[in-house]
Amino acid sequence: MEKNPFVNEAVDRVGGQTEAAKVTGARSYQTVQQWMATGRVPAKFCAALEAASGVSRFKLRPDDAHLIWPELKEAEHV
Repeated sequence: MEKNPFVNEAVDRVGGQTEAAKVTGARSYQTVQQWMATGRVPAKFCAALEAASGVSRFKLRPDDAHLIWPELKEAEHV
């Protein structure tokens, strides 16, 4: 699986790893560092990261966002 570049974009937009951890409620900047290394944000953090960064949760989880949030229209979040 290819690493998702939108994860890094979202983290950069909120001001870095420490700030991303704060706005999402993640345990620490190391948790965010892991997201960046893997290119995968756990679903429970996506809505907060989307709200803070403006990067759609559909871009953060392109493979399964439609399964996690079926009530949301992808067109509204791209």
